[in-house]
Amino acid sequence: MNKKGLIVICIAVVLLIGLLIFSMIMKSRGIPQNPEDTIGNTAGNLNNGGYFCETDDAIYFANAYDEGTLYSMKKDLSDIKKLSGAAVQFINCGGSYLYYYQKDSSAASSLGFVVHMSGLYRTDLKGEHAVCLDKTKKKKVILIGNRVYYTKAVDGKTSMCLHSITTNKQDEQMLTDYLLNPASVSGGVIYYNGTQNDHYLYTYNTNTGRSSLVAQYDMWFPVLYGSSVYFLDLSRNYSLCRLDLMDGNLTVLSDERIDSFNVAGGYVYYQTVGDDPGLYKVGIDGSNNELMSAGIFKNISIAGGYVFYQDFQSDIPMYMAPLGTTNVSTFEDAKAAAFRNLKK
Repeated sequence: MNKKGLIVICIAVVLLIGLLIFSMIMKSRGIPQNPEDTIGNTAGNLNNGGYFCETDDAIYFANAYDEGTLYSMKKDLSDIKKLSGAAVQFINCGGSYLYYYQKDSSAASSLGFVVHMSGLYRTDLKGEHAVCLDKTKKKKVILIGNRVYYTKAVDGKTSMCLHSITTNKQDEQMLTDYLLNPASVSGGVIYYNGTQNDHYLYTYNTNTGRSSLVAQYDMWFPVLYGSSVYFLDLSRNYSLCRLDLMDGNLTVLSDERIDSFNVAGGYVYYQTVGDDPGLYKVGIDGSNNELMSAGIFKNISIAGGYVFYQDFQSDIPMYMAPLGTTNVSTFEDAKAAAFRNLKK
């Protein structure tokens, strides 16, 4: 090949690379707008690690049988597919995109190449075209409208602060200089417990950036559900309580010490940590309290009319039961899907 031909090839390669980069930039800027009332996942799911996320058509989840990598399935739990080799949590969905935290993993992969970097990511609903929005160490992630809110340490500090960034990776902002759990949201307002001078219930308005005191109860993991907030009452040894924001009435749903809980479908699922621990369900009014499983469990997730959870000491098996029942089984279809992918 003569020198002139080599120059032509080099120019063509440079132009091709330039076009690919330009295409990626335009794609990242071309994210359709979500309705302003879009919320990426429920507070109960996010407080339990965000391993399941439900949309109108599908469920996206971290398959513990396949090292917590990203999968999807239909609402009836059929057609289970692997979307990515990335181990994920804090899954959110808005419009045609997923937002999640990718865990540290030297083996995490996406689109056939190895991704070594943990951080906040966006992909399409097929798990393709992954874009890193922030190379952050996570605590919580939630999509609200067209911004992703998340907590991260700043300037090498260990304390976590609330940040946000647009879905098209623009306008990153540090919103607070203190820890604020953004999991529970309604109408662009975050309901959270204080972490500085007290643990009272506050709201943070994402439009104005202002915080307001709502109720002087020492609480943890507040979850707004309907007109009530469900929480662990620190003054009652982490008992499970419900505060009606309309009339101010407080109801103790369980006076045992509680480790975690989730609320959906008219039920509260909670894990006790006393001498005889177990996972229980109770109606949101405190009625029909029943034992689901004896022992200690974690990652209580609710999606598609089912509750999912795992043993505290092990990610597998994954347990499941239809909401409102105690018909517990293992999630065999997720296990089978993982096995099929391992064989490929």
